[in-house]
Amino acid sequence: MNSDPKRVHKESIVIDGTCPLLSHADSFEMWLAGGATAACATVGYGQPELGNVTAATKIMGGWLRKIKDNPDKLILVETVEDIRRAKAQGKLGIIFHFQGSCNIGDNLNTLDCFHRAGLRMLQLCYNVEDKIGCGCTVPEDKGLSDFGREAIVELNRLGIVIDCAHTGLRTTSEAIAASKNPVIVSHANARKLCGNSRNLPDHMIKAIADNGGVIGLNGYPAFVSAKERPTLDDLLDHAVYMADLAGPQAVSVGVDYFEYQAGVVDDATAGIVYDYLLKSGTWAPGEYPPPPWYYPEGMELPDKLPNLTAGLLRRGFAEEDVKGIMGGNLMRVFGQVWT
Repeated sequence: MNSDPKRVHKESIVIDGTCPLLSHADSFEMWLAGGATAACATVGYGQPELGNVTAATKIMGGWLRKIKDNPDKLILVETVEDIRRAKAQGKLGIIFHFQGSCNIGDNLNTLDCFHRAGLRMLQLCYNVEDKIGCGCTVPEDKGLSDFGREAIVELNRLGIVIDCAHTGLRTTSEAIAASKNPVIVSHANARKLCGNSRNLPDHMIKAIADNGGVIGLNGYPAFVSAKERPTLDDLLDHAVYMADLAGPQAVSVGVDYFEYQAGVVDDATAGIVYDYLLKSGTWAPGEYPPPPWYYPEGMELPDKLPNLTAGLLRRGFAEEDVKGIMGGNLMRVFGQVWT
């Protein structure tokens, strides 16, 4: 019997694992309209000026205020029970996520403070080298630093999910080996289908799966295909490929909706941001093409998340596997890591 996509989506716990667009005004309403249960808000960045303790503290404080001001719509997620509560109450759970480790500074005691404020996911690097290790665009990935190894121990102790999106392959491999908990890649696709350095080669997809982690399907166009305007099926190709390679339990969602993408801001504003990211060295032009950035057709904005559920079913995934990809697989990881 064919599964009803609307029913499956409604029954699923839907988690978007990387959501910088959430910082844009009241865009959380789009995730609610798309039936999302929880979304990972970027509250710490790897870019200059934003990659420090002070900036992250201000961003997190702003989010705590927004959640307090919207008690009928938002819940701060600190436990898996908070996600279940968000589902039961029809609210959106907000999971605090650092995209890069610069925000902790050079003292790991800051992690205690950020954890108490709600931090539950931390990405080790953002493309470049930092105090923990090397990002995926560094010519020579030297692996984890001594500080990075100490950070892994502290992240494990606190119960913060280690995220290796944007992180170099050696640094990622060493993080997996050093961590007692599953390591994830919150937003990336298969390099075999789209040869961007932000995507994962087969051996790394398998390594993440073998350690109990997940890889979140990423909608940023340059990581989906060589097309300027990729389609939903282009994104689904990555889901099929990774599931065939490592099992559907290793696939999740991390669309990476972006506050400067097409449909959110005008091209001129996006161009200013693009120039800044190139000049700062955070982005490399060979991996990040200039705007406009069109997300996959049918997945342009978070209110279209039901189309991903329908597409996975259409591409032959079993109903339970779809529920896992849409959020259940991340719930499994959260349940193992969060303390």
